[in-house]
Amino acid sequence: MSSFNRRTLLSLLAILPVAGCGFAPVYGAGGSMRSLRGRIAYRAPDTPEGFRLRARLEDRLGRVEQGDYLLTVTLDIQEVAVVISSAQDTNRFNLPGKAAWVLTEPGAAEPLASGVAETFTAYSAFGTTVATQEAQADARDRLAIALADLIVTDIILATEG
Repeated sequence: MSSFNRRTLLSLLAILPVAGCGFAPVYGAGGSMRSLRGRIAYRAPDTPEGFRLRARLEDRLGRVEQGDYLLTVTLDIQEVAVVISSAQDTNRFNLPGKAAWVLTEPGAAEPLASGVAETFTAYSAFGTTVATQEAQADARDRLAIALADLIVTDIILATEG
């Protein structure tokens, strides 16, 4: 048996357990996200982080003006000094963030799903003031993207089944 055929056979054998467990891609035909894609409107804070979070949600779930569902997100982002030099200069900051979210259907008494996504990012305050400000802005963008990705994952898990 050639090495190509052996690799092909091993790849097929590796896929069999996944195929037998009922695995179905969430964005594929019949997947849970296919029924929600392009049907969710978003409400998030009017901040740079809120804008970035909305943009990421639109990338992942589709963009609509008036959706069949409304995803409301509130953000809580802190800034914590974690490295302070002997000269009392702060050299590194953590940005822990929480995004409380609720997915509702207009007219429904109860939300379809809700939760809180939490993660953090960090940035260095070494260098010039401009470099520090750019590092902070980048860290806030990364945090908003990570929170949006966690929200999408939570929605997938909540709507499966």
